[in-house]
Amino acid sequence: MTGLHQHVGNWPCKTVERKQGTCRLADHVLECVDLPGTYSLTAHSAEEVIARDYVLQEKPDVVVVIVDASNIERNFYLVAQMLELTDRVVVALNMMDLAGVKGYRIFPHKLEEALGVPVIPMVARRAQGCQELLQAIVEVGTGRRATSPRPIQYGRAQPTLAALREILAGEQPGGYPTGWIALKMLEGDEEVERLEQRALPEETRDRLHRLLLEHEHGPAMVADARYAWIEDVLRAGMARPAGSVITFTDRIDHIVTHRFLGLPILLGIFVAVFWLTFKVSTPLSHMLDAGFAGLGEWIGDALAGGPAWLTSLLAEGVIPGVGGVLTFLPIILVFFLFLGVLEDSGYMARAAFVMDRIMHAMGLHGKAFLSLLVAYGCNVPGIMATRILETERDRLLAILVNPLIPCAARIGVAAFFVGAFFPPALRTPVMASLYALSLALVILAGFLLRRTVLPGEESPFMMELPLYRSPSLRNLAMFTGWRLLAFMKKAGTVILAISVLVWLLSSFPAGADLPQTYLGRLGFWLEPAGKLLGLDWRMSVALVTGFAAKETSLATLGVLYHAEGDSLAQALRHGITPLVALVFVVVQLLYVPCLATVAVMRSETNSWKWTALGVIYPLALAAGLGLLVFEAGTALGFG
Repeated sequence: MTGLHQHVGNWPCKTVERKQGTCRLADHVLECVDLPGTYSLTAHSAEEVIARDYVLQEKPDVVVVIVDASNIERNFYLVAQMLELTDRVVVALNMMDLAGVKGYRIFPHKLEEALGVPVIPMVARRAQGCQELLQAIVEVGTGRRATSPRPIQYGRAQPTLAALREILAGEQPGGYPTGWIALKMLEGDEEVERLEQRALPEETRDRLHRLLLEHEHGPAMVADARYAWIEDVLRAGMARPAGSVITFTDRIDHIVTHRFLGLPILLGIFVAVFWLTFKVSTPLSHMLDAGFAGLGEWIGDALAGGPAWLTSLLAEGVIPGVGGVLTFLPIILVFFLFLGVLEDSGYMARAAFVMDRIMHAMGLHGKAFLSLLVAYGCNVPGIMATRILETERDRLLAILVNPLIPCAARIGVAAFFVGAFFPPALRTPVMASLYALSLALVILAGFLLRRTVLPGEESPFMMELPLYRSPSLRNLAMFTGWRLLAFMKKAGTVILAISVLVWLLSSFPAGADLPQTYLGRLGFWLEPAGKLLGLDWRMSVALVTGFAAKETSLATLGVLYHAEGDSLAQALRHGITPLVALVFVVVQLLYVPCLATVAVMRSETNSWKWTALGVIYPLALAAGLGLLVFEAGTALGFG
């Protein structure tokens, strides 16, 4: 609707992301606010509280409830709760094509008559129904289209609700409507109970509690009433198939979610993704690497008569630094393209389901695996994705293990080294082994954290498995394009700045040999620790600069290993052994998270203690594992 022209921030006093944008229809400008996705408006999570508070307090002109037509009954529970808050609702009945696959026949006009609010059929991924939705929003928002929602009959709960409203007469805690507060009290809503403790006199609270104690089955009665209302509405506007329909999704899921076959299939799919990523991207990366090496040499020749410092800055600082990072642009492009195919097709939800049993070993469940999958792109949104977990303990545990997941930047650095030092036949097995190592360490770290600093009960796991569908080219382009743009932006800002800084520190004092420069002196202090792992001072300095952003470790190496006419891969092969390259890759995959990740860890946990733990233990783990790899490799004669 907005063409993704949006402002992104956080809800007041919350870390939940807020997206806001505008779109036009004729003379009307619509300001669109994307409320956090939720199935319910009962206060089990920050997202649910934010969604309902926005509707109640901000009183938007129109609320659009997006309903998955292929899972309509479950989605209509949110419609029922939203109509308890406001009558200015438009229902967008999305994924109508998938509903047909399930054998559902949905009649939007009959549903609209039964609900009393507009119902717009849509297939949003094909842009079908978008204009009709905008038109309905404008008509309801301007009052040209009246809404008259079908009321929910609460049956046995009705007398209790009337009694609660009578006790609350004259009171309006938090500015919420009295009838809605009474309904939430009967449901046992924790947020409303806390509000009641703060805002109501003690005598009123006592009367409310005595009444509620007499109706301990209140939540069940309210839920039953809503489901009865949903059944009546759907009976009027929908026809289900007489018998069960075995869909294409059912046939595939019988195999890919199989108790024994599911995990091998999952591993096979990701190995195939790695293999294809290398197969397609490696030639392009080599071309870019050689191209930037030639560009640096050309600039050096072209500016030979100019200022020496400018020639050195461009030919030995900017081009090797930024160019070294841009060489794994094809790797990121291809990897995210395949990852987007898996996500848009619906397989990622199956991956979470298959991983559920393994995640239980660390005290989490399959839903946590989704946040870890997001972290393969970037640890920052991976940590933010832990908000989908229900309990504070689960969120903390998922946040603490998240930095062990190698993000796209670390994947790119690893892929560069693996491509430079290993023959084609070994590249996919080495990368797959590195991924398996990171996942094994995530499980081990979670297991230990759960039994030491974060003990507690495991929370139940329930998630929806969407129908399979062919990936949308538009979605794939956006999924991959935004990540490439973010990477290019970082290459033009953070990585460029670090490259210039590394060049400055490696060029002064003027005329000094590299080991006597400011950067060389820093390397001198780091060298004893690095030597334990077989790393020289340049590799150690690259790990330090990688704290700003993981890609900058490669930029630093591009500056420090700069060789006239050689590509970075060639220069590294002349300077270090394959064993040292492998140690460097293992350490940089695991050691301290980048600065942005540390910042978001602090924001999400609101604790320096947990943030410090999330920084220190990966560093110790990386050092220990790097030492193990170096000593084992040396003992086996690979040094």
